[in-house]
Amino acid sequence: MKKNKVKLFLCLCVLLVVIGIVIYLVLGTKQEDKQKSAEIKYEKTNMITNFRLGIAKYDSINPHITQNKDMIQIASLIFEPLLVITQDYKVENCLAKEWSKVSNKSYVIKLKENIKWQNDSDFTAEDVKFTVEEIQKNKKSIYLENVKDIQKVEVVDNHTIRLELKEEIPFFEYRLIFPIISKKQYEGKEIEKSTELPIGTGKYKITRLDKEIIELTKNENWYNIEKEDSNIKTITISLYEDMGEVYNNFKLGNIDLVHTSNPQYEEYIGSMGYQKKQYPGREYDYLAFNCTNTVLQNVEVRQAIQKAIDKGKIVSSVLEEKAYVANFPLDYGHYLTKDLEWGEVFNQEEANKILQDSGWQFQYGIWSKIINGRTQTLSFTITVSQSNQQRIKVAEEIKKQLEEIGIQITIKKVSDNEYKRILANHQYEILLTGVYNGYSPELNSFLGDENLANYENAEINTLLKEVSTMASAELQKEAYQKIAETWRREVPYLGLYRNQVTVAYGQTVRGDVTPNNYSILYQFSQWYRQ
Repeated sequence: MKKNKVKLFLCLCVLLVVIGIVIYLVLGTKQEDKQKSAEIKYEKTNMITNFRLGIAKYDSINPHITQNKDMIQIASLIFEPLLVITQDYKVENCLAKEWSKVSNKSYVIKLKENIKWQNDSDFTAEDVKFTVEEIQKNKKSIYLENVKDIQKVEVVDNHTIRLELKEEIPFFEYRLIFPIISKKQYEGKEIEKSTELPIGTGKYKITRLDKEIIELTKNENWYNIEKEDSNIKTITISLYEDMGEVYNNFKLGNIDLVHTSNPQYEEYIGSMGYQKKQYPGREYDYLAFNCTNTVLQNVEVRQAIQKAIDKGKIVSSVLEEKAYVANFPLDYGHYLTKDLEWGEVFNQEEANKILQDSGWQFQYGIWSKIINGRTQTLSFTITVSQSNQQRIKVAEEIKKQLEEIGIQITIKKVSDNEYKRILANHQYEILLTGVYNGYSPELNSFLGDENLANYENAEINTLLKEVSTMASAELQKEAYQKIAETWRREVPYLGLYRNQVTVAYGQTVRGDVTPNNYSILYQFSQWYRQ
């Protein structure tokens, strides 16, 4: 009997302890939730709704006149294009509701119907026609390349426009990213001399413009405000003489963000006291091999050179980690190639084996082989522009690496005029050069007719002509997988590196900063200061 009472007592004690623990956990969770709610409330009540930017060498806020890249970024908050480019470089509707390619040289674009200019007038197809024709007249516009191949603009109705091209342009939709301006505001006027505050259709409108300050205010009548209401109510843009002043004011905390491709930016703003995001830029440097050269037309030679060059060492020793190793023209985040697995390429032993297996013999410090009855050696000239000091240093490192496996290199430094002539005529053995990538995945200049490397591949050429009209993104991805595999296997070019771009922003900035080459302002509506 006593044993039963003891057991009962112990069970009650255990039960009370368990109940106590449960109550503690429940109350603790509630208290934690209250604390989190208080923190969230604290953040919201302490939100600073003004964002501060800086511009060096300001010229104009009109996007068709300015040559200032930073101004173009800011102008995207005021003026909108037909299509925009997403973070992974897809095209997406903006002022356009839908678009279609109706023939090789013809596009029909349907416009959204609920759009108002910031003076409350209606946005129509006439504004698009006017914009295209104004850019074509203004030969200095940075958007001239986007519209130069448009032969005719036809207004079908108030919200439909038809574009006729001079010739078929693969992925022409990537050019429809030029900002639209108001016909009513500028018709019959010289835009360059206009003193009116420009109006757009975007999230922000200009409320102040003088020699020192531009102020933007949230457009409360923006058509998409219910879906994307911005935390930032005003943007103050300070105008400076040069980037030195911009860097200094960022360091002093007077502006909230700096966007720079200067690899030495830390010399100006230091390395601490701010947040940053970096991403691969559009400056892509590579080696082009002349595929009609007696020796370089042999794929095994190009493969051996690919295996013998350590790109990582070039980036670390020559470029001081201020660049990204690059393998392919679209490896800056494009959705068509971002899943490609390139793998480790550098391997000197494999380079030697490739040459040996294909009949090359290494004697007296150099490789040789009889080709078409004549003894040929692995001895090449790398041509580089004498005005590009960085590429000269890279060429010297490549020379050093190739000579480690017995491939002899001479560096030929040429004048800018000679360099342009070589590019035009494709007359070289190996050329160290580069390109400023566009947003379009078009690769004809690399692999199509009359390409720089004099490379011929009928299957790839056909694929390039078909890929822009493929029915789905998945089919396009498969095509680019095949193109990239051929690039890696046959090595008409050897990608080296691309530049590093930095967005530095203050410690008080909150929000998801996810820049790419098209925009540094993705998710800007969710940014704020605290």
